[in-house]
Amino acid sequence: MWNAGRETSYPGTELSKNQAVKEKERLIKELQLITEERNDLRDRLRFLTERSMKNRSHIRPNPYYEDLERMEEAVMSILHNLEMENTEVHENNHKLKKEITFSR
Repeated sequence: MWNAGRETSYPGTELSKNQAVKEKERLIKELQLITEERNDLRDRLRFLTERSMKNRSHIRPNPYYEDLERMEEAVMSILHNLEMENTEVHENNHKLKKEITFSR
């Protein structure tokens, strides 16, 4: 009678506990492998990114960009010449105004 309120362990529960422990160990191992793979991939990405940043100075610029740079130089030269010419015209205009005022 004193066994009446007591539960005995059944082999079915022991088996499911063992399966749960094995499944837990399997999942832990799988998680460790995935974590290692992630870390390896992160290291590879970091290595490739750093290498590509170092090699950027060795890459030949786009030929269209070089053409644009040459065109910019030509336009800036023309702009500079026009500014100088404008300054000369302005000075000549100022001198002529002085002469007109002086001759009156």
